[in-house]
Amino acid sequence: MNAAPSPPRIAVLMTCHNRRELTLRCLQSLADQPLFDMHRLYLVDDGCVDGTSDMVRQLMPQARIISGDGSLYWNGGMRRAWEEAKSAHADHDFYLWLNDDVELQPGTIEALVKDADRIAKRGAAIIVAAATANPDDPTQITYGGHRRANPRRPFRLGLVMPTGTPEPVDTISGNIVLVSSAAERVLGNLDASLTHIFGDLDYAMRARAAGVPVVLASAVGGTCAGNPGSGTSADPALSKVARLRLRWREERGVHVRDWRRLVAMHSRNPVERIRHRIGPYLKILLDSRHEEG
Repeated sequence: MNAAPSPPRIAVLMTCHNRRELTLRCLQSLADQPLFDMHRLYLVDDGCVDGTSDMVRQLMPQARIISGDGSLYWNGGMRRAWEEAKSAHADHDFYLWLNDDVELQPGTIEALVKDADRIAKRGAAIIVAAATANPDDPTQITYGGHRRANPRRPFRLGLVMPTGTPEPVDTISGNIVLVSSAAERVLGNLDASLTHIFGDLDYAMRARAAGVPVVLASAVGGTCAGNPGSGTSADPALSKVARLRLRWREERGVHVRDWRRLVAMHSRNPVERIRHRIGPYLKILLDSRHEEG
């Protein structure tokens, strides 16, 4: 009879910027996880001026706090946390990406490891993402795993509901994600060409292309509010002219730049790239529902 695997060594990777109360709630939910080791928390304080680092030191004095200058954003901050984790220890079994606005459900990390072990032998390459629910409506999934309804539209993605068993997905949101060390050895760190967002989508797409299993966890892993669309070009309450002006302004922002990079990285079809450049404007003009994909 095979012996049960030993408790895994898990490096928790986080980045934060001036969200002290959200970060505190996240860390409190993390502290209650049986597999959490405070010595293996790597948190980037990306130029916080709200006392986040002092709070973390009081709550978790053994945590590694890495200082940033406020220009790292999510992708850069998570890259720095991952680099520090690899430099500090060479014996991690898994890396856990954790957004600081997530509150974990009890036992989430154990459940992620169990799902990983169901799909791949311990020590093999595997990525497991947990869905998050709206804090005000637990039936509404906000982030997690995504599937393509049409293979010819690779960026038209829909969220997948947890089913009680690990489900293969095309890509993931990076809010709660368990990455095995073997997967990291295949894929490396998050892509440095992406500044803020979409590094998570890219990572899972690269994983699928490399033959690394990417699955949605069996159950919801925690709560996390979705990004509001009010006041943006996606806001249907605004006039078309106002939305078009906002979209033009957004074109110069980091989110749209990262989106274009992602599309260029994963689409060899120039028509696809042009469609994603003009699509948001056409959707506003036609008064259709705004979607990035």
